[in-house]
This record gives sequence, structure tokens and C-alpha cells, in this order.
Amino acid sequence: MFIEILNILGTIAFAISGGLKGLKYHLDVLGVMILGIMVAVGGGIVRDIILNKVPEVFIKKEVILIAIGTTFLTFILGQTIENYSRIIKFFDAIGLAVFTIIGAKIAIDFNLSIIGVIFIATITATAGGVIRDMLVKEIPFILKEEIYATFCIIGALIYYFLLKNTNLNEEMISYAIIIFIFVGRLLAVRFDLHMPRRKIGNI
Repeated sequence: MFIEILNILGTIAFAISGGLKGLKYHLDVLGVMILGIMVAVGGGIVRDIILNKVPEVFIKKEVILIAIGTTFLTFILGQTIENYSRIIKFFDAIGLAVFTIIGAKIAIDFNLSIIGVIFIATITATAGGVIRDMLVKEIPFILKEEIYATFCIIGALIYYFLLKNTNLNEEMISYAIIIFIFVGRLLAVRFDLHMPRRKIGNI
């Protein structure tokens, strides 16, 4: 049951981030809806295709309806917002944290190795955002922003280790890691923390 709750929370958060990104670029209502829906369900679709299963969004209509409704409300209520970037990163951090855990759980249910769990968790959490950013011709967060996918990798690794090697409650583990990823991501944004970069000349 808690996974369904997390899925709804992540869908809402990502739909808001996608909708706000559309408003940032002054897209019309259809453009805003497309961005919101794609970021909300894109990661799950890519994940399920990799796992050779019909994407859940095509089976459970509730998720897509939530994405549509949330994005539409974002279009209506987000018109007065001035600083889109900060709010987008806030809701993106929520989606990132929640979908990392959902991806990791699904991968473990498929009996994947620890590498598979990390890969599927990261894809689930980041693929929708990549699609969103590419649609508006931005370099995706995962390639340039403050520490981003690293939190997915660490979170999935900890989740796998604790679930396999301890008797801790799964829900407790999940919520603790979600808080870790969410807070860590916001701190990375706040203090402009990045992975090492190589600068060549004035490029």
C-alpha cells in the first residue's frame, strides 16, 4: 500500500515540476500538459520497457489521471509565480527521492543484482526529467546540475543493503532514504555542490 502512496506523491511532484517548466518557457496549455505528463510517467515507462513489461501507466489509469489533473492545476495556479527555477528544483527533488525507492523496490522484486537495482532506480527517478528538459532544449539536470543522480545511486545502494541484510521495516527504510535523498538534493542546490568538472580554456 505504501508504494501506491509513494507513486501518487512522486507523480504529483514530477507533474508540478514539468508543468512549471512549461510555464517558464511560456508554453500553451497543451505544451504544459505534455511536459507535466511526460516527466510524471516517463521514468516508469522507460523502466518497464527495460524490464520487458507493459508500462503500468497503460494499465492503471489512476496514475495518468493524477498527472493530467495535477498538470492542469499547475497551469491554472502557476501563472503568478515569478521564480520558477527554485520551485521546479524543489518538486523535482521530491520526485527524485520517491521514484528512486519505487524503482529500487521493483528491481529487487525482479531479483536483479545490486547493479541492476541501482540502474533501474536511477532510470525510474531521472528519465522523466531528461525527457522534460530535452523537450525544451535544456541540458538535463542529470548532466549539469548540482549533485543529482549520485543521490539515486547512493539511495538505491543503501536500500538494497538494508533490505537484504537487516530486519528493519521496509517502510521505515524507504521513508528514511527518501528524506535523505530529498534533503541532500536541496542542500546540493542551496550550496551549489557539484561533482568534479573539467574546464578547458574558456569553454
